[in-house]
Amino acid sequence: MQTRLAYIQEGEGIPVVLLHGFCERKEIWDRFIPILAKESKVIALDLPGFGENEAIDADISINYVAEHVEAFLKSIEVRQAIIVGHSLGGYVALSLANQFPQLISGLCLFHSTAKADSDEKKATRDKTALFLKENGMEAFARNFADALFSPHNHQKLVIQIAEYKQMLSQTPVETAVAYTKAMRDRPERMNVLKEAEYPCLFIAGKDDQAVPYADLLEQSKLPKADSKLITLEHCAHMGMYEQEERSKHALLNFIKQIKSKL
Repeated sequence: MQTRLAYIQEGEGIPVVLLHGFCERKEIWDRFIPILAKESKVIALDLPGFGENEAIDADISINYVAEHVEAFLKSIEVRQAIIVGHSLGGYVALSLANQFPQLISGLCLFHSTAKADSDEKKATRDKTALFLKENGMEAFARNFADALFSPHNHQKLVIQIAEYKQMLSQTPVETAVAYTKAMRDRPERMNVLKEAEYPCLFIAGKDDQAVPYADLLEQSKLPKADSKLITLEHCAHMGMYEQEERSKHALLNFIKQIKSKL
């Protein structure tokens, strides 16, 4: 099991692990790390195959990714942490919680869901994998990124959207294809939320087409422990850009809440 992953670490105290989304990298959290590090030890990592890590050119599963993340955290002596997952990162976080519940002191799904893909969504994943193979990452970024932002934000976030497209385009095609299939085949994780004995936070965009707001509203009612839903108005799937300050403070308050009970 590979235990080394590229990562950024800042701050001291309770560990907070930030998991990025599909075709993203650890630097997507750059504007969040300084404020969160005032209350915690922040670890933002590149998931296997992304960022500074070697590309993946074989079939993988979300469980496989989670096992690598757990092995890496163990290698840097993180035994328990608040796990924050954006989109794909949330799928990995749910797998971590399912396989290694003792690791989790808090769970945040940031524009992510415990639902499995519907048959329609699986068919869309297959089309995406084919598009990636035939057209490459730059074409994918041009066609994919805009839909992740609310129409309210397309004009005022021109620079941020361009930055995001550049990030997507740097992902190895083989990694993107492998993860597309892994997301397609991931299981439902509602049981993780129902059985959670740690605080849960859900951050949802009202305009999100990738993870519908209604789904997270429903899922936020499942945990037995403390659970909170933060609703981001005029926001789709990219709260770290579209509602940056609200998202920062939601995460900061979540950390403070968990620290207060230790």
